[in-house]
Amino acid sequence: MNKRSKIIIGAILLIVLVISAIFITRRTSLRHRELLYEELIMKTSQKYKVRPTLIKALILRESKYREKVRGKAGEFGLMQIMKPVADDWSRAQRYKHFGNYEQLLDAEINIEVGTWYLAKALRKWKDYKDCDILALAQYNAGPGTVLRKKWVPSHKSGSAMNLISFRGTKSYIIYILDKEKEYLEREKP
Repeated sequence: MNKRSKIIIGAILLIVLVISAIFITRRTSLRHRELLYEELIMKTSQKYKVRPTLIKALILRESKYREKVRGKAGEFGLMQIMKPVADDWSRAQRYKHFGNYEQLLDAEINIEVGTWYLAKALRKWKDYKDCDILALAQYNAGPGTVLRKKWVPSHKSGSAMNLISFRGTKSYIIYILDKEKEYLEREKP
């Protein structure tokens, strides 16, 4: 093998190593971010009686566990909280109206508000077979949309997924429910 071939092979190996390192770092940093919020998620899930795996999957979809992220439509933080949801939460908790929505970038407040909202949706649809689907549709598209677009099955044992007319909301729900299954598998002894 001549010198030029060795240099080319060396360069290819270096590129493969760099790409591998970037991929491993990204996967590790996501897992690291997940672990940062583990205790907070567990505490909040117990308070509101929401499966921690569902909260984790929702956070993964909404923000990939990035605490300070802002959404295009004005959402805040890990669980991408909208201002009206924060206002509803503050009224329900008898707190003063949110004057500084930047507080929603704090993980503790964000997970508290987001889990409260998710729990509220789960309670609303608890009698339906597709309770999780309806609650996630409400979380994603809003309660008015779920009713206005007629995504609620006529029978409580009916299927909701085939009624959801927004492709983005369907893929959102499928992603979260699939990720929740992965979290459940990971947690098995």
